[in-house]
Amino acid sequence: MAEQLGCAFDDGPMGPVIRTDANKMTTVPGVYAAGDATPMRHNATRASAEGVPAGVGAHQAMVFEPPASRPLPRA
Repeated sequence: MAEQLGCAFDDGPMGPVIRTDANKMTTVPGVYAAGDATPMRHNATRASAEGVPAGVGAHQAMVFEPPASRPLPRA
């Protein structure tokens, strides 16, 4: 699905992984990835824990508009 959405991939030690930022957002705005699909997996506990920043990032994206998309006040 990530490939169909246009997400960028990087080479990982066990094959391709989805490229994400610190909040686990992929290169496609509004699409988040965590766990075994991303580069930082080391074990099941860490892969599961990566869901936390992904969930927070997704929530923030739904609640708050990015500053660039807000209209500028007129003087």
